[in-house]
Amino acid sequence: MEDDKFALVERIIKDIHAVFSRIAELRSFDIVPVDTNFRNKSPVLYLENCLGLESWCIKHVYMYCYSEVMDRYCPKGRRKVFKVSSLNSDRMIKLLNVTLLLNPDLSTLWNRRRMLVEKSMLDNYNELHFTRLVISRKPKCNDAFAYRRWLLNIIFADKSLQMNSIRDVINEEFNICTQASDRSPNNYHSWNHRMWFVNKLKTLDNPLFDINNQYIKEYNFSEQWTAKNVSDYSCFHYRQFCIKNNYSLNEESWKKFTTNLNLRKVLVKILATNFPIDSTIQVSEEDLLAYSESNLVNLLLYHTVKNCSCILDNVYICRKLEIIFHELAINNELIQFYKQHETLWYHRRFIVHEIIEIIYEHFCLTKSNGVLVRNTCKKCTYDEEQQKQAKIVRYDTNCIYSSVLFNVMLTHEKKFIEEMRNNLDNYADRHEKYLKFVEGFHHVM
Repeated sequence: MEDDKFALVERIIKDIHAVFSRIAELRSFDIVPVDTNFRNKSPVLYLENCLGLESWCIKHVYMYCYSEVMDRYCPKGRRKVFKVSSLNSDRMIKLLNVTLLLNPDLSTLWNRRRMLVEKSMLDNYNELHFTRLVISRKPKCNDAFAYRRWLLNIIFADKSLQMNSIRDVINEEFNICTQASDRSPNNYHSWNHRMWFVNKLKTLDNPLFDINNQYIKEYNFSEQWTAKNVSDYSCFHYRQFCIKNNYSLNEESWKKFTTNLNLRKVLVKILATNFPIDSTIQVSEEDLLAYSESNLVNLLLYHTVKNCSCILDNVYICRKLEIIFHELAINNELIQFYKQHETLWYHRRFIVHEIIEIIYEHFCLTKSNGVLVRNTCKKCTYDEEQQKQAKIVRYDTNCIYSSVLFNVMLTHEKKFIEEMRNNLDNYADRHEKYLKFVEGFHHVM
């Protein structure tokens, strides 16, 4: 009986290996629930570029492959280290393929694959296809994502890589991340891998690749995804990453980005609705739209007295405000439509904090251990030690709390908290406590 069982397992391994000859075409792998082998056929299924394995044989196949690969190819202790050669590598690869497909959470076996890649016994691109199969069944497999990152570092290190190949790799990687996130909600691993990949693309030294266009694509993608998955904080964290990336768009990319988004109109609408009462300033939407970017920032934050020679970039500050207030408007709509969703309120904390950071940055301040201190300027030759010793005086805090931007933000949040409190959303009270005791606005609320 044992010999018959081993013969059956060897046949299954052989069938899987035969399917792997078309690995570039394979799209997914899964286990098909079948209790018994009533058809007396091979449990390996291949249909429409998808690989399947019937569940009745999983235990036997896995234990057989795992035992052999650990005993023969992963020696422990003081035993002689096994040396891989071209003669025994084929057997090792077959066993690793089956074992990792069934149980990919084995770091030791992934390290064995790394060794085979380094010895040129496995192809980098075929390995990307293999991990795609693993992730299709286990979308939260961190070892598979880590292995992909290792492979991508090797691929992008090749200076002879053509632009067409780069585009194929980029499209494939984003597709895999999207599928993994779609199959498993709150998939931290896939969103974290996507974030790593975007950061990797920043270092790509190819004049034909424009990272700014990728920033815009990912920003638009994250907006669509978060609108449909309002309880998935992992994707909101990625959304925050995309927002910060868009701060650094160049002039050409900014025009492309704002083609279909009237960011300025959204900003001035919130400003006009919550503008502090002042008869000396015209605050209609038409008046605010007529302001230049520099004049609008001067209106919202006044002029600041800096201790160094750096020049404030008001255009950059205005664009940051346009992006973050657009996000605030989106968050307003989502919270009003999807009540009692904690993730949306946590994302709102990020938005409010970004606005506050813009104000602090403008007045050369930063918060350290809950206390406002002078921010050290690292862009000029001003004496840093003298700057660190500068004390915060009442004038500094008065500039912050009397600025138009701060009052607009505070008024808007008070109105929104009251509105959602009337709608019986318990998270409105939590948000108010966050503003009071975390951001330190207890004396102005």
